[in-house]
Amino acid sequence: MLRWFCGDLHLHTVLSPCSELSMGPKDLVATAIAQGLDFIAITDHNSTENVAAYQRAAAATPLQVFAGIEVSTREEIHMIALFPGLASAVDFQGFVYDHLQEGTNDPTLWGPQLLVDEEETILGESSRLLSLPIRAAYERVVQEAVERGGIIYPAHIDRRANSMVRILGFLPADLPFKVIELSRRANPDESVERYSSSGLQLITASDAHDLPQIGCVRSWFRLEAPTFGELLLACTQAEGRRISILEPERTGLQSPVTATAAADGKGA
Repeated sequence: MLRWFCGDLHLHTVLSPCSELSMGPKDLVATAIAQGLDFIAITDHNSTENVAAYQRAAAATPLQVFAGIEVSTREEIHMIALFPGLASAVDFQGFVYDHLQEGTNDPTLWGPQLLVDEEETILGESSRLLSLPIRAAYERVVQEAVERGGIIYPAHIDRRANSMVRILGFLPADLPFKVIELSRRANPDESVERYSSSGLQLITASDAHDLPQIGCVRSWFRLEAPTFGELLLACTQAEGRRISILEPERTGLQSPVTATAAADGKGA
């Protein structure tokens, strides 16, 4: 049976140099649950190295944590990529790391890039230049993500900085998923009206870099269970799955479930 689940698919951890130190795994997971989210995605800048720790921190909770990454392409376009599991995400990370800018991160300039375990123990600090664009064009980034079974779409297209629309002047017609992310500043009603005839599915996400931002905006997903396979169906509008940036009651379909009720449907 299809029902509504609530998700925030753009969250940063202490590995992202622009993130606050409050975004450790225990507090991030607890905050997401308190905000009524059924699932989240960890999408650090140009790295997946903290994903496993945050998945382990959520393992005994009803919260589903997807493996993701926010890639900054050669054109400085930000793209959200989500993967079926940790292995494919780490494999994609290998491609990203092969195309990082050369040099060493300066924490005093860009911010610290902390590697942690699920208990919030600091294991080390990444010295890679995660905050800069990688040396690969968006077409290549999209291709590499799709080849690994990933979902990939442009991030916060309504912003001036790092927006595909602002940088290219348009959305390419050959993007594999007709999905775009809007920032937390976007007005949902105005956005739905603006894109109503585009055939695009809209996602709003918090792009949280601090705990109070988690779930401040979210999207709803009509699925059978909060799994990657179901999310993939929603992103392709297949078999009745869909995404809404408006409260589900306003779609004319059934009411959303709570995070507690959704726990029974949690999947890998």
